[in-house]
Amino acid sequence: MKHSKWAGSFLALAMLAALVPAGGVSAAGQTVPVKAEQKFQDGQILVKVKAGKDAKALTKKHGAGEAAELAGEWKLVKVPNGKAQEFLAKFRGDADVAAAELDYIHTALATTPNDPTYSSQWHLPNIGANVHWDTNKGSTSNVIAIIDTGVELSHADLSGKIVPGYDFVNGDTVANDDQGHGTFLATLAAANTNNGVLGAGVDWNAKIMPVKVLNSSGSGTTSNIIAGVRWAADHGAKVINMSLGGGSYSQAFQDAVNYAWGKNIVLTAAAGGSGSSAVQYPAGYSNVVAVTATTSTDVRASFATYGTWVDFAAPGVSIVSGKMGGGTATMSGASMSTAIVSGAFTLAWAKNPTLTNQGIINYLGSRATPITGTGTYWTYGKINLR
Repeated sequence: MKHSKWAGSFLALAMLAALVPAGGVSAAGQTVPVKAEQKFQDGQILVKVKAGKDAKALTKKHGAGEAAELAGEWKLVKVPNGKAQEFLAKFRGDADVAAAELDYIHTALATTPNDPTYSSQWHLPNIGANVHWDTNKGSTSNVIAIIDTGVELSHADLSGKIVPGYDFVNGDTVANDDQGHGTFLATLAAANTNNGVLGAGVDWNAKIMPVKVLNSSGSGTTSNIIAGVRWAADHGAKVINMSLGGGSYSQAFQDAVNYAWGKNIVLTAAAGGSGSSAVQYPAGYSNVVAVTATTSTDVRASFATYGTWVDFAAPGVSIVSGKMGGGTATMSGASMSTAIVSGAFTLAWAKNPTLTNQGIINYLGSRATPITGTGTYWTYGKINLR
């Protein structure tokens, strides 16, 4: 696993979005990579105040609005609509500010699902899950946090699986899915298995923690996502699944990742669907396991983002699992690959409970199948549970 990845922030509603210039400068004067025309949430920015400095005094000094607590030392500062970049420059130029960022937009990484089908879940034997199940079916003490659109709380194949979560979009404890992406990921990673209902999950016994940070359109702000990551870290997640992405570096997001990593959590993220080697975030962050997609013949999917910054490959084409509203659907994308890898991590951790997060990454990395492209398209190879 790499430990020097850049990082990227997350999303806002398209109707409230603005465009970012091709580059930016941090408060320390260092160049910050920014994806051209990356959308961001208007009316607010992220600010990290230096130790011992007063956030309220700073906002008053620059004529900004309320500075709400976000995560760690970061504040969510309200600014006038249409002036986010103007206020960003003001805060970045202040000696009392450690860093300031726009609140970028990210979206769920998935293709449009096909009509429901009961075709076989080829991905399970492909990664050796069926062989692994002979001796280990997972542990109910392991929790996978689905940082996404929420999870259908009444889903038939998740009965008894769901632990308390949180909805950062609506600000309540009912993290129900209103889009479908998060539910598909949850059933893929850890659906009830051998129960005669719909399909199987990678991990038979792991619990699911729904953390809703994306709205019904599949988008959400960096501030909500990093709050979701920290909330999951503080409420018992063992693996944090982020099948979403954007484009630009965010120190605030990297700080949230590091916070979770420090609690012995594995964080997984989809490498993207650009079909190029362009780094996408949060998959590109240090301490995040980046996952890309392969086909049933163990070759890189045509849409799959690739590069040595990617850690694992996993099935991601024509993946069948339970969908929101009942029945099954077929979907393709690195989102699916990531959920499969998240289930693989909790399953392997149940068999090796004393390993650290880095230890379990090394464990699965050493057992990965070195399919064509290993060392070029990804580092370890295809996830393998045999």
